[in-house]
Amino acid sequence: MSLAYGATWAIAGLSTAGVIARPMRWPEWIWAVAGAVLLIVLGLMPLGEAGQAVAKGTDVYLFLIGMMLLSETAREHGAFDWIAATAVNMAGRSRAKLFALVYATGVVVTTFMSNDATAVVLTPAVFVAA
Repeated sequence: MSLAYGATWAIAGLSTAGVIARPMRWPEWIWAVAGAVLLIVLGLMPLGEAGQAVAKGTDVYLFLIGMMLLSETAREHGAFDWIAATAVNMAGRSRAKLFALVYATGVVVTTFMSNDATAVVLTPAVFVAA
């Protein structure tokens, strides 16, 4: 294993750990950007290739931004509170029914949108219901 290979994996691992653990309560993006910049500065990733990689993800970035905007708009209008209250009321005190209702809602949302959209849009409702 070469030193460059090991350093790349170490930086990726530490950046991921920073995103998850958020040391010093810094936002996740700082750890991700710091890792990317470190890879470029140390010459482990050429700047041109890094730019191409970022450019390839434009459609994904726009999709996720759209889903976050949709999610925030729904939150502001109380959609998640309504979905959660309806699921909890329909389930009564049954955990199994609540799970089934959340699962069914996820299936319906995924049918009309996508798995990513379901994760972004339904997470607040499930959090409220829990």
